[in-house]
Amino acid sequence: MGDPGSAIIESVPPAGPEASESTTDENEDDIQFVSEGPSKPVLEYIDLVCGDDEEPTIYHSDILFPKMPKRQGDFLHFLNVKKVKTDTERNDNRNHCGLSKSEESNFKYVEKPVIEENPSCSSKEETDNLVLPDCWNEKQAFMFTEQYKWLEIKEGKLGCKDCSTVRHLGSKAEKHVHVSKEWIAYLVTPNGSNKTTRQASLRKKIREHDVSKAHGKIQDLLKESVNDSISNLVHKKKNKNIDATIKVFNTVYSLVKHNRPLSDIEGAIELQEKNGEVSCLNTRYSATRIAEHIAKEIKMKIFKNMIEEHAKICIIIDEVSTVSKKSTLVIYLQCTVQSAPAPVMLFVALKELVSATAEFIVNTLLNTLNDCGFTNEYLKANLIAFCSDGANTMLGKKSGVATKLLEYFPKIIIWNCLNYRLQLSLDDSISEIKQVNHFKLFLDKIYSIYHQSNKNQNKLLENVAEDLEIEIVKIGRVMGPRWTACSLQAATAVWHAYPVLYMHFSHSCSGLAKRLSNINFLQDLALMIDILEEFSLLSTALQSRSTNIHKGQKLIKRTIRALENLKISTGKHESQIEGLIKSDKFKDIPFNKNNEFNALPRSMLLENIIEHMHLRLLSDRNHDESIFNYFDLLEPSTWPYEEITSPWIAGEKKLFHLCEILKYEIDLNDFREFVHDNIKSNNVSIPIAIQKAKKIVNTIAINNAEAERGFNLMNIICTRVRNSLTIDHISDLMTINLLGKELADWDATPFVTSWSNCNHRLATDKRVRQKSAKAFCENQLAIWNLQ
Repeated sequence: MGDPGSAIIESVPPAGPEASESTTDENEDDIQFVSEGPSKPVLEYIDLVCGDDEEPTIYHSDILFPKMPKRQGDFLHFLNVKKVKTDTERNDNRNHCGLSKSEESNFKYVEKPVIEENPSCSSKEETDNLVLPDCWNEKQAFMFTEQYKWLEIKEGKLGCKDCSTVRHLGSKAEKHVHVSKEWIAYLVTPNGSNKTTRQASLRKKIREHDVSKAHGKIQDLLKESVNDSISNLVHKKKNKNIDATIKVFNTVYSLVKHNRPLSDIEGAIELQEKNGEVSCLNTRYSATRIAEHIAKEIKMKIFKNMIEEHAKICIIIDEVSTVSKKSTLVIYLQCTVQSAPAPVMLFVALKELVSATAEFIVNTLLNTLNDCGFTNEYLKANLIAFCSDGANTMLGKKSGVATKLLEYFPKIIIWNCLNYRLQLSLDDSISEIKQVNHFKLFLDKIYSIYHQSNKNQNKLLENVAEDLEIEIVKIGRVMGPRWTACSLQAATAVWHAYPVLYMHFSHSCSGLAKRLSNINFLQDLALMIDILEEFSLLSTALQSRSTNIHKGQKLIKRTIRALENLKISTGKHESQIEGLIKSDKFKDIPFNKNNEFNALPRSMLLENIIEHMHLRLLSDRNHDESIFNYFDLLEPSTWPYEEITSPWIAGEKKLFHLCEILKYEIDLNDFREFVHDNIKSNNVSIPIAIQKAKKIVNTIAINNAEAERGFNLMNIICTRVRNSLTIDHISDLMTINLLGKELADWDATPFVTSWSNCNHRLATDKRVRQKSAKAFCENQLAIWNLQ
């Protein structure tokens, strides 16, 4: 038998959960005593029973290790004697309990050399590296995980690796049978105020989960996959459920893309069921949850890719009220993506504004970006510019949104929407000329007449042709906080409906009829239409997604030249006046020249407009004008070639500041090569560093036209019939509309997979909310029973 002092009695739990739990928890002191080696009296007892020639085979019993009070256990623990393991014993390949695999399976006590508390086996190392529950030691953790193969420990909490792998019962789902979310997510913790109670709590939870119906079904699924991988098993068992859910996702996606109410899903699913498909996700509540999930996944994927690529971004925001009179903030990002030839415009969110103050808007903006993954550190390194309209709340110099953003990000470019500045330049010119105000007041008077009540409209519309009815309805306010295209539409509507308006006002409003019969007024209207047409062409070109800062400057200068030409020659509508007066269409209007309404000072008006366009469009008071000179370094067409030598020293001095503005380092060698090649030839290849810098410059949005498009989509989605939609729901629908692929190119499979992983119900799960049954009138059904 060898030296008695070299023997140890190892404890392996007998089969059965009750024995395992009792050995592991209730007799924890006994286990600790055995694990540290037997006491001398115990070894002598073994020698007497087995003799010198027998292998000791002694089972765990109350005779050998009787239960005793904790005080006696501590006394025996004090008597334990440890032996140092020899080199030969260290090389012996043993498992966690010091047993070979064949010996361990017999669940009996055998004589083995004393093993240190930190064996070299892999399973023990894994246990040592775990954070265990506070009521367990390493021995208990190892024994329970051996007893229950599905049990895993993570960060001091228990979980089921089998349930975590399968997650859903699929075709085996039953009513009131759920896979525990706590066991899936490794969130099971003990209850109780003392160690004994907490150990009992864990034993009870482990036992209840082991015998639970849901866990049993998971085990059945795993047993059926003996010759198949887990992933293939999940796909095989959930194939029918996934396919049915994909069809529901496609239906919801199509409804959102076509701006249809989500309540339409009930009719769509009813048709699918008529065609043989079965789906339990057939209510508008399920459709709303699905739309939220799709929008969340779309944003998560897109923004995650942007952040990983360190894309440079420009923020575009605007504020407007919804149909329900709630003030909302729309947020867009224009970003540089290396795989795209031009900057990409991305819708971020629509947020309700409880307060319209600049501080609240900034907090809402930053919180929304942080929720999307754009941390303040990321914004400091990659935020290039901020663009909005010229409202005081947005761009106020003392306490506007832009000013507060500069406190967080001092080096960003603040850009005022060019379309907004274009309209302001026209309004400034008009306000300086008194005669123009008569023209504006007249058009505002027409607007108020035909938009204050339906009665006044109908009275006139009964007497005019259908095409003229449409033109009159288009008459709106002219000159003011509107874009030029709106003013042009209103002025053109008056031009086309001129004779009808005179006939109507001659019977109802002689003052307005007197204005219309004045030839000076007709000349002023023609001049304003010619000016507004030039402004409208410029405004439309500036709204193009392909227009950048350099192109915008060229378009503005071209419009200024057109207005200078108009100053020395007559416009298209002005040249038609004589012909219109002599035509049959205008023959009933007695035109005259009334000195009470003088004609506009034509030359002065055009000069004022050109001057204000220079002030508001070609220079920016919020920035040093040299910012455009820095951007010109990347545009060879703007270089003063007569002053340039290679290397271009003056340009290289500006290059450093350009890199600070763009937050991107342009290699000096690439810039020198770029300059040298352009001096020698016009058609040269652009270095990669210069190409990326040009993309970053194009990232700066020159207007908030995209925000206006977002508001148009919001008005389409949130009609008066659907005004019960919350701002968050509208934001989700806009996300799918603006960022989602077309239905033909969209794959719902990954979205359904993430939906299932979030423990949502699949389409074949009957535990979801059912749609309300439609009640039919008995009389209506009776006609089908006629014989």
